[in-house]
Amino acid sequence: MTKHRARRDHATERARRRLAAGLLAAGALAATFLTAAVDPAAPPAPDRAPTGTTSDVAQLSRD
Repeated sequence: MTKHRARRDHATERARRRLAAGLLAAGALAATFLTAAVDPAAPPAPDRAPTGTTSDVAQLSRD
């Protein structure tokens, strides 16, 4: 005889998926908020401009 797997309740499965999606969304929102709200712990490197501007041109080596 074959053994049959217990059938899962569709409402339970749907609730699990909604919980997982909600936790994922909450984590993404928290990460976005923390990225915007928290200042970095270290000061900018002395060879970098504090304004945060970037250049498309690579820096030349002065060897």
